[in-house]
Amino acid sequence: MVRLYNRSSTLTGSSSDSSHSSWEDEMGAHSDQLFFVNCYSDFEKLAHGPRGTEASKCLYVYRFHPTDGSMVLCNIDGDKNEVMNPAFSRYHPSLNVVYTCTEDIQDNGQVIAYAVSSNGALTKIGQVDAGGTSTCFLTIDKARKHLIATNYWDSTLAVIPLDPHTGAFSGPVKNTYDPKGGKAMVAAAKKDGGVNHSLNDSSTIQMRQADPHSHALVLDPFVGTVAYVPDLGKDLVREFYYNTRTGSFDLEFNILPSGLCTGKPDGPRYIDFHPTLDIAYVINELSCTIAVFSVDRSLINEIAKASANNEDMEQFKGRSTLKLIQSIKTVPSAFPTSMNTCGRIAVHRSGRYVLVSNRGHESIAIFRVHTKGSKAGELSAVGYFHTRGETPRHFQFDSSGQYLIVANQDTNSLAIFSFNLSSGEIKFTGNEYRIPSPNFVCNCPIHDESGIDLVGESGSENNARVHIDLGSCSGSDSDADNSTTPTTKDDKASLREELNKAKREVEELRQKLASV
Repeated sequence: MVRLYNRSSTLTGSSSDSSHSSWEDEMGAHSDQLFFVNCYSDFEKLAHGPRGTEASKCLYVYRFHPTDGSMVLCNIDGDKNEVMNPAFSRYHPSLNVVYTCTEDIQDNGQVIAYAVSSNGALTKIGQVDAGGTSTCFLTIDKARKHLIATNYWDSTLAVIPLDPHTGAFSGPVKNTYDPKGGKAMVAAAKKDGGVNHSLNDSSTIQMRQADPHSHALVLDPFVGTVAYVPDLGKDLVREFYYNTRTGSFDLEFNILPSGLCTGKPDGPRYIDFHPTLDIAYVINELSCTIAVFSVDRSLINEIAKASANNEDMEQFKGRSTLKLIQSIKTVPSAFPTSMNTCGRIAVHRSGRYVLVSNRGHESIAIFRVHTKGSKAGELSAVGYFHTRGETPRHFQFDSSGQYLIVANQDTNSLAIFSFNLSSGEIKFTGNEYRIPSPNFVCNCPIHDESGIDLVGESGSENNARVHIDLGSCSGSDSDADNSTTPTTKDDKASLREELNKAKREVEELRQKLASV
C-alpha cells in the first residue's frame, strides 16, 4: 500500500513536528530506535517476589544511541494506579503501536495499547480485559487481526480482535482456552499462604506445579497456524491448531514433555525458533536447561493445507511437530540448580547464537549454534557473563544485534553490553541506568523510516510525502518475546511483489506531483 500524506502528520496521527521520525539529537542518534521498559509497581499482586523498589510510574521510554550503546530517557509514564505491574510488551510489526499487559494474580489482567511517537510520547488508544489472571505474554497473529494473551496464574489463553489498519482493539475477548477445564486453582496466592514463585526449592516447586501454568504462546514462524504453549506447571509443551480465519484454538492436537523426562521438574517458560533452521529452543525455568527440538515443517504445512481445505483437523490428533534432539544446562555444572531460575531465551538474529538469562547465577549464558552437518541446530557453550546486577528477568538486542540491554529487576538497573558477533561474547559498555524493578525491555523502531519524500521544485512545506507501508519487511529476531512478528522466507515473494507495486505507484505519484 502507498500512502500519501502531509509532512506534518505521522503514522500515529500526531500533528506535532517534535514527534516526526526524522528526530535527531546532538549526540548523533539518527535511528529512531526507542526502548519501552516495564516496571513492577505492586509486589503483593504478583506470584513471585521481587526485591527491588516498587515503581510509582511503570513505563519508561529511552532513545538508543547506536554509536556507543548509550541511551537517553525520553519519557516516564504509566501511573501505578492506572497501569499496575506491566509485565510484557509487544510492538506492532508495522504500526507505531505498543501493547502492554498487567500482571495480577487476583484480578484479570488488562491489555493496554499506546500509540508511540518518535519523541517517546505515549498516547493511550485502547484497553481490554485479558480474560485471565497474571497476564504474562502477548502474541500478534500473522494476519495482524488478533492479539493473543497468555495468562500465567489461571493458565488461560484469550484471543482479542485487532483492527489491522490502526492496531486498535476492535472488540473484547472472542475466544478462550482453559487447560483446567474451568476447575478452581489448587495453589494459593502469596498473601493467602502460597509460595513465592521466585524460589526453586522442592516445596515451592511442588506448589508451582499443582496447577497448569501457561507461560507463553508462540505461533509457528512459517504459516502461523500451529500455536506452541509452554506449560510450566505440567512440564509440557502444548501444540494447538490455531484457526487463522476465526482467531480460535480449534484443537489441542498434541502435548509433549519439555525435556529429558528425568523425573525432576523442568518448568518450560518460553519457546523460540531459529531464523533459518527447522529448530526450536525451549527454556526450562526450573531445571535450568535448554531443550533443543527439531521442527517438522512438512507437518506444519500439512496442517495449514488441511485447514485451508476445511478438512477434519482431528486427523492430526497425537502427531507432534517437535522432536527433542538435545538438552543442555544454562549454568556451570557445579552451580546448584536450586539457587537459579531461568528467565528469557533468545536466538540472535544471525542464527549463530542462543542467549539465556539466569536469575540467581546473575548471568547471561551464551551458546553457539551448530549450523551444518548432523548436529545442525544443537548448542555448545560460549560462556557465562555477569549482568552487573541481580535477577536479569529480561534482555533485548538493539536493531543491529550488536548491543544487549539487560533488565536487572532486583537491583533496579538496566545494563548495556556490546555483543561480539564473531566470538559471541558480551562486554559491559559502562552504560547503566537506574530504574525501579525493570522486568521487560521492548525494542520500538519507529515505522515510518521507509517514507520517501517527493519534494517539488518549489520545496514548499505543502508538498506531499509518499510513504510506502513495508512494515512487514521489518522483521525481528523472533516472535518469542521480541518486539515484532518476524518475516519468514515464505513471505519474500509476496514482499517483492508488494515492493514492485509500491515502486510503480511511487513513480505515478512523482509524475503527478511534477505536473502540479
